[in-house]
Amino acid sequence: MSENGDGGTVGGELTAILAALDEHLQRDWTHASPTQLHTELVALEQAQRRIRATQARVMAAVRESGTARQMGFVNDRQMLTGGLGLAPGEARGRLDDAGIADSARMRASGAGTVSAGQLRIIGKALAALSDECDDEVRDRLEQQLLEAAEKSTTRQLQDHAHRLLDTLDPGRTERGAEERARRRSVSCGGQGLDLMASASMTMDPQLAALMREMHARWGQPGRLWPDPDAPDTRTDGQRMHDAMVHALHLALSADARKTGAPAAIVVRMNLDQLTTLAGCGQTDGGIRVPVPQALTMARGNHWFLALCDQEMDLKLYRSRRTASRYQRLALFAAYGGCTHPDCDQDARHCEAHHSGAPWSAGGLTNIDQLALASGDCHAMIHDTGWNTIPDRTAPQGVKWIPPAGTPRAADPPPAKAGPQPLTPLEAPILPFALLRDLDHALTARITDDNADSRPQKAAA
Repeated sequence: MSENGDGGTVGGELTAILAALDEHLQRDWTHASPTQLHTELVALEQAQRRIRATQARVMAAVRESGTARQMGFVNDRQMLTGGLGLAPGEARGRLDDAGIADSARMRASGAGTVSAGQLRIIGKALAALSDECDDEVRDRLEQQLLEAAEKSTTRQLQDHAHRLLDTLDPGRTERGAEERARRRSVSCGGQGLDLMASASMTMDPQLAALMREMHARWGQPGRLWPDPDAPDTRTDGQRMHDAMVHALHLALSADARKTGAPAAIVVRMNLDQLTTLAGCGQTDGGIRVPVPQALTMARGNHWFLALCDQEMDLKLYRSRRTASRYQRLALFAAYGGCTHPDCDQDARHCEAHHSGAPWSAGGLTNIDQLALASGDCHAMIHDTGWNTIPDRTAPQGVKWIPPAGTPRAADPPPAKAGPQPLTPLEAPILPFALLRDLDHALTARITDDNADSRPQKAAA
């Protein structure tokens, strides 16, 4: 044990750790190899995860023993903010960790198997369960998410959590509709002396999908940039601002009946969701939208329930290099986003990649030889030696092969989890009568719901 500044003592384990950190801080990394730097980052991440777990256990003991009062602080929070100089949000996080110090997810952090972001997702998933769910259901959900976290990015884990919650608590989207409606808010403050104003937004899924679409369409580098010969120097926030200005100009100058903004958003859902009006669809921008709200957004617009109609030509052979609009829709319906196992990019930010032979080597622009790839993953194929081959047995319909002689070649990434695409990417053709009747049925359902929501007159 060693003394600290307050006359107390620090455990020998922490004394050794602090001494090692002092030495580590003095190290020069200028000439370190990429392999060594990567190894150091992995070790530091492991240390942070384990420190968080042991910190939670110490904090739990602090709360149990009433240490804050004994040390002269008003409460635990004031000890953290006033005594340790933490921000209120940091203090709240430390206290929250203390509450789950003995949980399975915090033990997983102590083992170094889950990151801070993954812990946050698991916590939110457990909080999203209905109060009617018992401890057995909660423990099972926590364990399933912990198992998934070991081989998932935070984006993949969140998608997995959505799927598990839809299974365990299918009524949550309908039950939460009123709460989402209550929490939606957009406020704009008055102008300051610099003529600038601040805005605050709490967006429901529909507005979030529209904002993502607006960013993808007009907020990318070079879009709405006045000088094509000069580099776009705007930040992402500035481009988003310009995109909003442009979108509002278009909306306010157009006939309301012809605006059709939601028509540009593609929502991916299965037939079961469509017929039960339950669960969430996913937009090509990665936004989850409750099915009833998605159908409201699509009202009055053309529906693509059968993307791969025989009349749509999805095999273009050598007639064009780039994928057609219908091919991109079919790829989104099949894959949802980038097919690389390590990539979480949504379909809106992906390109149609020739997964077999490249176009320059005689590749065909056919639906069974195309796959979605983000810009970075597409560039890897040309710059770093990655390769792809169509593989109908793979969950994403394509197999990514790491470059030879690299660590990834010896330990290739597992295929991204997910349902296999339709083979050979053909969907059943629904007759027009069924589409018409379905539209009428949905319209009647919406009309009935609106009627039920109106106050009823008292009987005479």
